[in-house]
Amino acid sequence: MKEGKRPKATDVGLREWVLDGWLNSASGELTRGVRIRSTDTIIDVGCGDGGIIAFCARQGSEVIFIDRDEAKLAATEERIRQSPAHAYRAIASDCNPIPLEDGTGDVVICTEVLEHVPDPGKFLAELVRIAKPGGQLLVTVPDARSEKLVGSSAPAGYFEAPNHIRVFAADELRELMLAAGLQIESEQLMGAFWSMYLSLSYLTTDTTDILPLDNPHPVTDHWTRLWLELQKHPRGQLIRDALNQLIPRTLSIVARKAK
Repeated sequence: MKEGKRPKATDVGLREWVLDGWLNSASGELTRGVRIRSTDTIIDVGCGDGGIIAFCARQGSEVIFIDRDEAKLAATEERIRQSPAHAYRAIASDCNPIPLEDGTGDVVICTEVLEHVPDPGKFLAELVRIAKPGGQLLVTVPDARSEKLVGSSAPAGYFEAPNHIRVFAADELRELMLAAGLQIESEQLMGAFWSMYLSLSYLTTDTTDILPLDNPHPVTDHWTRLWLELQKHPRGQLIRDALNQLIPRTLSIVARKAK
């Protein structure tokens, strides 16, 4: 980063994902243990801005992406149209139920969605239904420790529909996935940078809505610069790892459906 240039939180966030083993173009792994192959059908339920499904498309897979926000869906479709994906489908839906046949996907992805739905168990059952026998599921939710920190400065609407109406206590997502008959393959805590960034960002803005990911303010910019400087220190990884355990933004679980 050039001297004096404002650090962008989204750039730092992407770097954090890569450091945590996500979006590995060299191995084709979306995250550790989830390799995306050109012969796979990948489903992203709640695709948002399309960053994750775009990675899968670059591996040449068939990709199916679903979201209720038609503007985001259209932007993602435009992004995928220019990719090497051998086939794609964009579906506008609230996913109640998910409009796909049983056993469609080799990998089913659902990131930062379950906290928005009134019945996570029922929603998870739909994710399992559309996965092929032996297929993988990758599910993430905001960690309860981060939600407590961010909630200290966020507006009341942060914990109201259509935003976060559910906070996942320790082990709750794991228990839901086990109850759905899934075999847990790995778990990961990550995103401490975002836990602090979002709490500071809400502290320094008058918004009553969900924040944009980049919020220019001296306080948030100082935090972003501090985080970058920490990574330059020879032992900075020790602090990063500890914070990812103490105030992780995200709990990620990889699981497999029975054959």
